[in-house]
Amino acid sequence: MRTWRTTVAAASMAVLAFVGGTSPAGAVGDPSAPATVPEGRDAGGGSVEAGKAGSDADASAVIRCEGQVQRPHNSTHVPGTINVVVTVSCTAPVPEITTRAALYKNGQLVNQSTLRTQHNTRSAQNNAAVRCSPGKYRGWMYFKVVFPPGYQPPTSSANGLGQEVALGC
Repeated sequence: MRTWRTTVAAASMAVLAFVGGTSPAGAVGDPSAPATVPEGRDAGGGSVEAGKAGSDADASAVIRCEGQVQRPHNSTHVPGTINVVVTVSCTAPVPEITTRAALYKNGQLVNQSTLRTQHNTRSAQNNAAVRCSPGKYRGWMYFKVVFPPGYQPPTSSANGLGQEVALGC
C-alpha cells in the first residue's frame, strides 16, 4: 500500500510539473549566477515565448519576451561603483516577470542582485553593482515569465551573458 501511494504521489507531481509548468521542490535549478563566467556562451540575454492553445498559426496570440544584459559601466548614480543593468521586454503584458542580475570581474562572480518580481507589466529590470576596481567586467541575467491564463507554456525562463568590458576607476 505504501509503495502504491508513493508511486501515485510521484506520478501526480510529475503530471503537475508538466501541465503546470512548475517542478517539484528541489527539481528546478537555482537561478543564482554561477561562480565563474559560463564557458562557450555568446553575449545575449535569451528569450522565451508562449502561445494560446490551438492558435499557433495566429502570431498575435504569441507573447515573446526578450532579455538584455547591458554593458557594465561606471555608475553615474553612485560614484565609485561599477553597475550592470538587465532588462526584459515582452510583446504584451504578463502577470509576472522575475529577474536577477549578476556582475563578473575577470571571470569571477563579484555580486548578484536579489530576485526581483514585477507584476502586470510588459517590461522589468534589475541591476548589480560593486565598488570600482580596474578589470574586465561582464554582466549576467536570469529571468522567468509567468504568462497569462490559457498560454502554453504557463511559465518559462532563460539566462544570458553580456559583453565583456574593460573598466577603470
